[in-house]
Amino acid sequence: MKGALALIALVTMSAPVQDTTQLELKTKVGDITKFKFQMAMNMGVDVSVSFLVTSKVTKLDKDEVTSESEMGNLELLVGGQPMDMGGQSPAGQKMVIVQKLSGELISDSTPKEMGGGERVSRMNAFHRPGKPVKIGDSWEYEWKADKAKGLQNSKARWTLAAYEKKNNVDCWKVDFVYAEMDTADGISTNGSLWVNAADGVMEYTKYEFQNVTFQEGMPATSGTGQATRVK
Repeated sequence: MKGALALIALVTMSAPVQDTTQLELKTKVGDITKFKFQMAMNMGVDVSVSFLVTSKVTKLDKDEVTSESEMGNLELLVGGQPMDMGGQSPAGQKMVIVQKLSGELISDSTPKEMGGGERVSRMNAFHRPGKPVKIGDSWEYEWKADKAKGLQNSKARWTLAAYEKKNNVDCWKVDFVYAEMDTADGISTNGSLWVNAADGVMEYTKYEFQNVTFQEGMPATSGTGQATRVK
């Protein structure tokens, strides 16, 4: 019995403590990822949206990654009832996104009717720290206003919160907050994301958002969302 306890103690002492990471994205041309997105909001009536996005890395140039994505399996429920979008469904459209390995967005062809646009891109951004961080550390990123584009000064902060299992793999949990700062009714969001410890790809994200307009002509709305990496 004493021998067994001594062996357990030795293994425990020698096991590496996972509390520091750089959250690097490790990818190569040809890599494919799939995510299931789900959102719920109220626009005078309960609205829920779910869809699948499949992305393929088509180019890797130094620290810039180009991905081609396509939406599928789109389901829109209004008041709990399926809504027929007819020929207006964005499913099947191709999107090209170019960003740095750090997460900084260079270009995004996602149309506004699919939730695209720089304002929404800022809200959804994840900028990696670029240096080793330990649990409890935070890092920030700021965007400047551009009145011609309808963009406010905005700021995001991420905090490394834990090392834990999510989506059945080892992950780094990162808590985040984001806010536009020029008006009281600007976009804001907060939540958590789990980054795969092996390849740096997000495994799961959950968040709340406020005052978001996904399409021109539609009222600003608040709600919740989540994204799950599909194996």
